Order: sequence, then structure tokens, then C-alpha cells
Amino acid sequence: MRLRFALAAALPALAALAAMALVGDRLARRALEAELGARLVAVAQAAAAGLPADRVAALQPGDEATRTYGHLAARLTALAAATGTRLVLARPDRTALLDSDGRHRIGEPLAELERDRFELGQVAAGRSVASQVLFEGVDGQLYKSGYAPLADAQGQVVALVAAHGTAPSFASLRDFRNLLLLLAVTGGALGAAAAVVAAVSVTRPLRALAGAARRMGAGDLASPMPAVAGRGEVATLRRTLEETRRALSARDEERETMLAGIAHEVRNPLGAMALYAGALADDLRGRPEAALVARIRSELDGLKRLVEEFLDYARPRPLALEPVEGGSLAEEVRDLCLPVAQARGVALQAGGEGAFEADRHLLRRAALNLVRNALEASPPGGAASLSVRVADGQAVVSVLDRGPGLPPEVRARLFQPFTTTRERGTGLGLALARQAALAHGGTLELLDRDGGGTEARLALPLRPAAGPPRRPAAAPLGKHRLDSP
Repeated sequence: MRLRFALAAALPALAALAAMALVGDRLARRALEAELGARLVAVAQAAAAGLPADRVAALQPGDEATRTYGHLAARLTALAAATGTRLVLARPDRTALLDSDGRHRIGEPLAELERDRFELGQVAAGRSVASQVLFEGVDGQLYKSGYAPLADAQGQVVALVAAHGTAPSFASLRDFRNLLLLLAVTGGALGAAAAVVAAVSVTRPLRALAGAARRMGAGDLASPMPAVAGRGEVATLRRTLEETRRALSARDEERETMLAGIAHEVRNPLGAMALYAGALADDLRGRPEAALVARIRSELDGLKRLVEEFLDYARPRPLALEPVEGGSLAEEVRDLCLPVAQARGVALQAGGEGAFEADRHLLRRAALNLVRNALEASPPGGAASLSVRVADGQAVVSVLDRGPGLPPEVRARLFQPFTTTRERGTGLGLALARQAALAHGGTLELLDRDGGGTEARLALPLRPAAGPPRRPAAAPLGKHRLDSP
């Protein structure tokens, strides 16, 4: 966006500078050409006025040694020296008569006049004109020609005078052109710098707002939108996003209050039912009805765990970072999951090494959910493993199983709450693990293993940034990888 904004601001300025430089160069050159042409025509007219037409018309090849030729040549040379031009006297058929530089003899064709045949036609008709084009001499200078007719007493054009000359202004024109180029380059650089500064001043608050919007989309509703100076469109956008954040935060607070109320109302009867079920179990111990009471108590425990997990998911808390030792955490999770593994006949291995910082409660709950999922997916007689290690600058919790893997239709909504493939599952285990990864600024992946099974890989930075709690955003359909924002 900054590049597009800078180009949009700089390109018109650069185009305008280039156009102005080009127009200025053209106008200056045209003015210099017109001034030089008028001066050369005046010199040619002055030369023609000082030459006797009858003597010029009488010149023949071989007359270069005559007194008449010498007198005419001296007059032409003196005028050429006085005006700083080269004067050529020629017949209308473009053959030489006199040359102030002595380059040509009488009767020699003048190839240099061929480029101005149109102008020479006008001179033959009795008009004084300047050449239309500049030509470059052997000295590298730009030259122009002025022409005037030499007529006899009857008005018959017997010869023409060509005045070839340059102007010191053309050297100035080159300097002026270089100056224009320098000004264009300097102006372009300054314009580009100004465009970049303007782009940064406009896009910097937009980038800040975009980052805040991404954080808000990831669940951070506690951090306000960054301040924006002024009252323009960006300030309006910031105000709108801030209003949206406050509305979402108020909605979440209302939801949490409602959930807390529901949990309180549900926990009280659950506690009472658990108490009565325990007393009933004591009264029916040894009787066939005791199995039914045991089933009731099991269902009550499931309901209690569901309420607690639902509240944990809906009401995240800030991170409480503390040092965590990988091996200790792995052994603790293994001990908690060992009864489930034994009940299913699955061997569970655990190990770890390295130390890092994390919210131990969140990380342990995430690891517990991942290991329980692996045990539920493993067939009887199978094996699952848990490792907590520091590798590649990250703390990695890896859970492996040899279960049937994840069907495509489950992967599409894998991290959505209440998605489960088990008959008695709550569907919040992976969602809570995902929430723990987000809170630490990490990633959660579920990968297929060669030979069958799944690897759950939760990676966290070694030193997460402690901040406000992050509420999980909706998982994208068709994805089975979660990256932190």
C-alpha cells in the first residue's frame, strides 16, 4: 500500500517535471534558432548590399587571380570577420563564386547548400530567408544559415549570399538543458521523498489499525485501538473499530456473566445429586442396585467436567507464566492419564527435557486433552507417547498414536467447539488445546503419521509475551493447522 501511495503521488509530479523540462528546452531552442536565423539573414543582406551585382555576375572559372575577384573576396572576408560568420557567394544553381574561407573555387558545386533547396528556391524568387534546420559542423557546434538574394539593376537574381554561423547561446542552451535535467532529477528525488513521507504518514496508522484488528479477530478484546491524530477517514475508521471492539467486549462480558450464572445454577443441583448419590451408594452397597447408582455417579462426574470445560473455554484468563521443566510436566500428565490408558489396554510412554516459560495450568490441561484423545483413538494393545522438549528455539509438546487417523469431514471442523468423534466426548478438548496455543502465541498441528496414526504437535515460544487473554477465533473450514496470529 505504501508503494502504491508513493507512486500515485510521485509519478504525476515526475511526469509534470519532465514535461516542463521538455517544453522549456523546446521553447528555448526555438527562440535561439529564430534569433540566430534573423541575425544571419541580416548579415547576408548586408553582404549582398555591398557587392556589385554586375561584377559578381561576370566572374568565370579561373578568375581567382584577377583584381576584381580579390577586391570582392576582401570585402566578403572583412564582413565575415566582423560578424563572426562564414559567407559564401554562389549562383542560383548552387555553384561557388566566392568563399570567405577560400574553400571553394569558382564553378565548384556546393554540396552544403543541397540541404536547403527549398529555402534557395525562395531566395531565387527574391526573398531573404533562414534555413529551417540546424546542422552540426566539423567542430561539433550547431550552425544555421541565412540567405539573401543579389539582384542586378533589372531585378534579376544573379547570385545569392549564404551566411553560416552559430551562436554562443547554443552552448548556454546545452548548459540550460543539463540544468533542466539536474532540476528534474533533483525534483523527482525530492518528490519521491515527499511521497514516501506522505505514504508513511498515511499508512502507518492504517498498519497499526490493521494489526489491532487482527488481534481483535484473534480474540484480544481488551487492548484498545491505537490513537490516530486528526479527524480524517483514518480517524473515522479507528473510531468505528473501537466501537466494534467495545461492543464485542461488552457482549463477551454479558455472555460470561450469563455462563457464570448458569454454571452456578447447574453446579448446585449437581453437587446435591452427587451427595445424595454417594449416600445412596453407601446404603445399597452389596446389592444389585449399586451398579445403577455407580452409573448415576459416573454421569454426574461427566456433567461436572463438561460444565467446567465449557466455562474454561468461554472465559479465558491471562497467562500466569512460570518456569516449566519438560520432563516433570510429561511425567505429571502421564500419571494423570495412566488410569485411562490401563482401562483401554494402551501402553503410554512419556518423557521430556529442557526448561521454558509457560502457563503450567493451561499447558498441562492442553497436554491432558491431547493425550486423552490419543488414548481414545488407540486400539486395545496399542501404544501412545508424550514428549515435552525444547527444540529449534521452541517448546514442543508432541503426542503420537497409532489410531485410524482423522477423516476428512472431521478435519474440516477439527478445532470448532463440540466437535467430537467419540460417543461420550465433550468436543472441547482440541478447542481448549487450541486456546492454550493461541494464548502463548504458538501453533497447534495435527499431522498424519507414516504407517497410520496421528501426531498432535503443540509448539510454543520459549518466552511467551504475557498479555490479555485471547479468545479463539472461528476455525477456518477445510484447515487442520492452527497458527498463532
